[in-house]
Amino acid sequence: MRHPSSGDYRGDVQWVANLRGQEGIFGIGTADGSPDGVSRQPEVHRQCLGELGFSWYALGTNDRNYRAMPVEMTPGPDLALALRPIWDELEYHAARLDCLARQLNRVTFDVVMGSRKQALAMSIPLADGTRSLRVLMEGREIRYLVVTPDGPLAADYRDDRIDHAVFVLLAELTV
Repeated sequence: MRHPSSGDYRGDVQWVANLRGQEGIFGIGTADGSPDGVSRQPEVHRQCLGELGFSWYALGTNDRNYRAMPVEMTPGPDLALALRPIWDELEYHAARLDCLARQLNRVTFDVVMGSRKQALAMSIPLADGTRSLRVLMEGREIRYLVVTPDGPLAADYRDDRIDHAVFVLLAELTV
């Protein structure tokens, strides 16, 4: 089965209504290729490598059916490889991080070593040009730091709502 079912449609059309662009991309993986190990694209929306195949579709809120999504194969390195260790953090905090990145100037994100594993770090430079607010996300733990020329200072603040915490801390740092 290389095409989403009517049951998939009923659930997916409700789900895409919650997305910012009200459109989602869906991939269906199958094991119906050939064992020759050759990469090929039998249709504009299908990718096959050896026995594995992927069929790609788009669905918008007002679509009556899925649309085949043309794809291209681009051999090369996995550019998202460095993000794999912090993918859960990205997914969990995505909406709030996106909001902050859109509202604030010069927000940057990095993958850094946390206390136990790699962590997602967000940095927001402060207007004085010498300090920044840094948010470290490691698993479900969130730490807020003020980075000064003398080193980082832990902010005594606990809030899982990163956007809320950042704006509270920014307000306190302007005093």
